[in-house]
Amino acid sequence: MAQRQVLLLIEKSDHRLSYYDVHTGRRLHTVGLPDYPHEFTLSADQSMAYIGHYGVANSGSAGEGGHEVLALDIANGQVARRLDLGAGMNRPHGIGMDGLGRLYALSEGASSIAVWDNPVAGGPPDRVAPTGGRKSHLFAIARNGRRCYTMNLDSNDVTVFDPQDPDVKPVPVSTGEKPEGRLLREDEKVLFVTNRISETVVAVDTSTLQVVASEHVPGDPVRIFHDTTRSRLMTIDYAGKSISLLDDKTLKTQGRVPLDAAPISLSFDRDLREAFVSVDANQVHVLDLDTLRVTRTFSTFKEPDVSAVVTLDDIAPAIATGSSFAS
Repeated sequence: MAQRQVLLLIEKSDHRLSYYDVHTGRRLHTVGLPDYPHEFTLSADQSMAYIGHYGVANSGSAGEGGHEVLALDIANGQVARRLDLGAGMNRPHGIGMDGLGRLYALSEGASSIAVWDNPVAGGPPDRVAPTGGRKSHLFAIARNGRRCYTMNLDSNDVTVFDPQDPDVKPVPVSTGEKPEGRLLREDEKVLFVTNRISETVVAVDTSTLQVVASEHVPGDPVRIFHDTTRSRLMTIDYAGKSISLLDDKTLKTQGRVPLDAAPISLSFDRDLREAFVSVDANQVHVLDLDTLRVTRTFSTFKEPDVSAVVTLDDIAPAIATGSSFAS
């Protein structure tokens, strides 16, 4: 059966998630969502996308925001169910899954994380755990689900806690001012953190919770990604309109890729040959990871943000008809 790689892309100011052909940039499908969706994560088999309904434009915006996670059936291109975080658990931003299939949604408003043991079944969270920080925005989760690291914008720290046991007191770690980007290395021995105001990337030893390396990265490093094929880290530098390249062992800067618009996020194709960079010009730039050149650009709806590449059968309803669904 014929298949194709498809880029799933949040377009948060147009309140939708769209499907794009990775080779042509052609929009294949669009799913209407409630106002201001932000982050999403994929199930292990890539059949579902779980989308946090943040509900306001950005972390500096006032307002209650949303309180749900939208479960999107990727092949069918429709929201299959809605998961409510519960009373007081507003502005879900960070979202992820562990290696056991549990779903996590981080309430920025409550600085607590909601956990569903079996998100396919729906219903309320099985448990809620406080992060111990203030304005918790993003997180990384260990595969076994017993250790979570949250980036806390107002308390200017990273907190470490066990989301399966809310009675265990979170441990704060100081990494720099306004920690936001995070990347837990595959072996889970190192956590990389970008600090936006300090303009640093640091490596935290997860066994000691000590910062063991630091590198100055100018230009507002917002997010961090791992190009494992080339043994390098890539940071999204919003104010600097660039992507910084760092050695994944020493953290030393290897170079920078200038862009003609501010980058917001990126994702990789399945073979780690290209990166799809969302930029603040309602576009995606496709970056060749060997030459570090932008090879093509395609237009999007307003404010493209988080993305992921999935493989779909050509007969999948979401892309076979090219029709659009609203939720």
